Amino acid sequence: MKVGILSEQLRQEIPGGIGTYLKGLFAGLVALENPDLDLVALTSRAPKDDPLVGEGIDVAASRFGHRLQMALWDRGCTLPAIDLDVLHRSSLAGPTSNKSMPPCSVMVHDLGWREVPALTTSRGVRWHEAAFQKVVKSSAVVVTPSDSVAKAVEEAGISPERLRIIGEGSDHMPPANHEATTRLLEHSGITGRFFLTVSTLEPRKNLRRLIHAYSEARLAFSEPLPLLIVGPQGWGPTLEPADGVIFAGRQPDEILAGLYERASCFVYVPILEGFGLPPLEAMAHGAAVIVSTTTPSTQACEACWKVDATDQAAIREMLIKAELSGSLEDLRQQGRAFAGQHRWVDVAQAHLDIWKTLA
Repeated sequence: MKVGILSEQLRQEIPGGIGTYLKGLFAGLVALENPDLDLVALTSRAPKDDPLVGEGIDVAASRFGHRLQMALWDRGCTLPAIDLDVLHRSSLAGPTSNKSMPPCSVMVHDLGWREVPALTTSRGVRWHEAAFQKVVKSSAVVVTPSDSVAKAVEEAGISPERLRIIGEGSDHMPPANHEATTRLLEHSGITGRFFLTVSTLEPRKNLRRLIHAYSEARLAFSEPLPLLIVGPQGWGPTLEPADGVIFAGRQPDEILAGLYERASCFVYVPILEGFGLPPLEAMAHGAAVIVSTTTPSTQACEACWKVDATDQAAIREMLIKAELSGSLEDLRQQGRAFAGQHRWVDVAQAHLDIWKTLA
C-alpha cells in the first residue's frame, strides 16, 4: 500500500505543532517496519537543507515554492502524477478532492478560528474556513486529535461516520544536551530554580495573562524564580517586558529537553488547544506541570495541576502553590508515567488502520 502524506508544514520557517505531529507520525510509521507500507512525503520545492532527508521515507517535491504551491492548491490544482493508494493530509492545507485523486484522510487539529476568532488573524479566519468547507463537502475521513475537536467538527457538519479520533505521542524528543542547556541558562542569568513555558508567541497561547499572573505571584515568592519563555515570535502584539520574565526565543529540541528536565515547574495555559503537545513533552522529561483545563492532552491526567486559562488570579495562586511545594517528585514521576502511555508508534498504527479501510 502506497501512502502519500502531505508534509507542507515542514517547509514552513516555523513548523509548529503540525510539524511535530508530522515528524512523530513519520517516526512511528518507520518504526512499524511494515513491509507492505510504502511512504512518500509530498511537498513543495525542497530547500537546500531538507528536514525530511533521513526520515526513512521517499520525498516527492514539486517544482513550486511553498507559497505558490499553497496558492495552486487553493485554486483547485491537484497533486503531481504519483500512483497512490491513499492520500493523508496532515492539515487543512491541500488540494481539493476530486474523482482523479486517491481516497483521502484529513487531520483537523482544531477549529480555533471558529471558536475564538479574535485569537486568529482575519485572513487566517477566511482561509481556514474556506479550506474546512472543502473538507466538509468531500468524502474524506476526518481525523481529530481529541474528543473536543471531534465534537466541534461534527457540529460543523462532518457526519460521525467520517470521524476518527487519534491522539499524539510524547516520545519524539532527543536526549537533553545538558552543556548547551547550562550555557543558555547562564546566558539568561538563571542560576537556580525557574518556571518554564514553551509555545509560539501568539494570542491564543495566553502568554500576556500568564505574565501578569506571574508578576503578581512573584511578590509572594520566597526567592526569585524567573519565568523563562521559549518559542518563536508568531503574530499579534509584542509582549511587554516584565521583571523576572526572560524571552529565550526558539531553541533546538535537545536544549528544550534539558530545560524541561531542569525547570522547577512547567506552565502551559492556552485559551484553546486542539491537543497540546508541550505538557506531554515536559512530563516525559520529568517536569511538574501546570496546565489549562482547555488542553485536551492532559484532561485525563491526574498527575498535573489544572487551572482556568481565563482566571488570572487562579493562575497566580497556582504559581505560588508550585513555588511553595518544593521538589514535587511524586507529581514528576506520575507525569512521566502518564506521558509514557503516548507513543508515536501507536499513533502511526491507528493511522495505518484507517488507511487500510480506504485502500
